[in-house]
Amino acid sequence: MNFKYIECVNDNPLINNFYELNVGNSSIPLHSKVIPTAQCHIIFLKSSTPIEIVLKNNTYKNIGLVVLGQSYKSYQLNAKAAYYNFGINFHPTGLYKLLKRDISKLTDKHEKLSEVSLDLFNLLNPLFEEQLDCNILAKKIEKQLLNIEIFENKNTELVDEAIKLIYNKEGKINVDELLKSIPISQKHLEVQFKKIVGLTPLKFIKLYKFLNLMKKYESKKASISQLIEYYGYYDLSHFTKDFMLFMNQKPTEYFKSDNEFLNNYLKR
Repeated sequence: MNFKYIECVNDNPLINNFYELNVGNSSIPLHSKVIPTAQCHIIFLKSSTPIEIVLKNNTYKNIGLVVLGQSYKSYQLNAKAAYYNFGINFHPTGLYKLLKRDISKLTDKHEKLSEVSLDLFNLLNPLFEEQLDCNILAKKIEKQLLNIEIFENKNTELVDEAIKLIYNKEGKINVDELLKSIPISQKHLEVQFKKIVGLTPLKFIKLYKFLNLMKKYESKKASISQLIEYYGYYDLSHFTKDFMLFMNQKPTEYFKSDNEFLNNYLKR
């Protein structure tokens, strides 16, 4: 299994970064949990057999270009054959700015890009058909998407401001603290955040904090006890409750296992 992140050439309002994943025969069959990432994605999957995704009692057979909406819990990935995966990791408001539609309708769903936006599919699909080096492919995608007229208004600006605060605090912030810095009512923030991002502000904050904790743990930057304290969990039981919410298993079960797919995705 070979996984790597690819950074954007320029800062932009749409894309956080890209990734490339090659899963060889030695890793097949692959059965893995996939942690939610507080992002929407467009991914390209090439395999002789569709990749099975089990999410909230729904099963998706992913192949080609697929849109992944926000998720609040981990989901199961099952692969029966070697495959290639290239992903576009969007800024939380990026997909909304491209599609100009309620992103909460894509939450906990994996949909064919051609059925979500035929225009976007026709723009991106020819690039993948060229079978380019991943770095060249990322640059071309970034250039193509930045040439599109995107949708921005006062609400996207306010949500972007809220996300910037959440990022700066590594998720160690609450909704009340956001409202002190942003000229918006709580109700309006919740409605617009869910529409533009796909999750409520509270869910996004909790997920982003948990994701940062897990990345630091997998990068061996601190012990789990140090991270629990750093991210403001009251005690181990409070952390365990959140862990089971996001991962659908106890921390002791996860930390005993060797999850090659997840470890690769979290290390950066």
